[in-house]
Amino acid sequence: MYKKINVALATVLAISCLAGCGGSQETATTAAPETSQEAAAGSSDSEASDSGEAKAPVGDPIELSFGHGQAEGHPYQKAALYFKDLVEEASGGSITVSVSPNGTLGDERESVEGLQMGTMDITVAVASALSGFDPAMDVFNMPYLFESREQAFEVLDGEVGQEIFSNLESSGIKVFGTYDLGFRSMTNSVRPIVTPEDCQGIRVRTLESSVCVDALGALGMDAVSMSFSELFTALQTGAVDGQENPLFTIYNSRFYEVQKYLSLTEHFYPVCPIMMSEITWNKLSPEQQVIVEDALKKSVEYERELAGEELSTMLENLEGLMEVNEVDKAPFIEAVQPVYEKYDSQFGDIIDKIQAAAQ
Repeated sequence: MYKKINVALATVLAISCLAGCGGSQETATTAAPETSQEAAAGSSDSEASDSGEAKAPVGDPIELSFGHGQAEGHPYQKAALYFKDLVEEASGGSITVSVSPNGTLGDERESVEGLQMGTMDITVAVASALSGFDPAMDVFNMPYLFESREQAFEVLDGEVGQEIFSNLESSGIKVFGTYDLGFRSMTNSVRPIVTPEDCQGIRVRTLESSVCVDALGALGMDAVSMSFSELFTALQTGAVDGQENPLFTIYNSRFYEVQKYLSLTEHFYPVCPIMMSEITWNKLSPEQQVIVEDALKKSVEYERELAGEELSTMLENLEGLMEVNEVDKAPFIEAVQPVYEKYDSQFGDIIDKIQAAAQ
C-alpha cells in the first residue's frame, strides 16, 4: 500500500521552481495582469454592448458573504472581487456579494463552521483547518506530496481530488476548486538550512496538524503548534527560532524583520479549497446555481494566475531582505520517509491514488 518516494526523481526536483508560497497580512506591491474589477468590467461592457440593455434579474434577491483571512492586496481578495463582479453581472443583480478580507468574519476554522451553520456563505481554508471536519483532509499535509504547483493543480482538479473533497459534502460543505498559495518554506534566526542535519535542534512553529509536527520532527526540528497571531512576537522574543510558511506570508507578515535565513525547502504544499455552504447553495435557484458555480471556477483560474506571477516577485523582494538559499530536496525527502510509514494505515490508499494521478 505504501509507496516510497523516488529519491532519484526528487533530485531532479532540486533544480525546479524557486517560486514559494504565501498568505498575507499586508498589501503586496506587485502587479497583477488586471484587477478583478477591470476583468469583470471588460466582460460586462462587451455583453451590455451586444444586448443593448442590462440583464434581467435571475431568481430571488440574495446576498452572499465571502470571507477569507488574507489582506486586500492578496490574490485571494482580487479573486473574490472578480467572483463578485462576475456573479452580480450574470445574475442581473439578483445575487450580490459582500467580500470580507483579513479574517474579519472569523479565522479559517470558524469560517468553515460558519459554512456548516449557514452563517457564512463562501470561504477559503487550508486543509489543516478542515481535518476536524474530515480526517482524510490531513493527507494534504504530508511532506513533499507534490513536485510542483502544476502537478498539484492536475491532481486536485482531477478525479482523485474531487473524490477526496466530496467527503466534505456530508458536513454540508461544497468545494469548487482550490486557490493557490505556493509552497511553504523555512525561515529561522539560527543558521541556513541546506541539509536535514541543519534542522537539528531548531525550534520551529508549524500548523496545528500532527502530520506537520511529525514531518518537521523527522528532520530533527523541535516542532510546535502555535496561533499565527502569536507568531511574530514569538520569533521576536526567541520563544521559537523559526517558522515555515508560503512566501506571501513571510514577506507580508514582515518576518524578515525577526528572521535572518530563508531556505527554499518547499516541503509542504498548502491545499486551499474554496467552499460554499450547502445551506446557502440550496437557497439559490437552478439558474443562480449555474452562475455561482461558473464564477467560482473562473475565480480559481484567475487566482492561480495571479499567484503564479506574484510569487516570483515575492522571492525577489525577500532576496533583498534575507539570506536566501536553495536546497537539494532529495535528502529531505529521504529523511521524511518514516512519516509516510507512520501514516500508511491511515492514508496509504489515498497517497497511492495521488501519486498515480501525478504520473
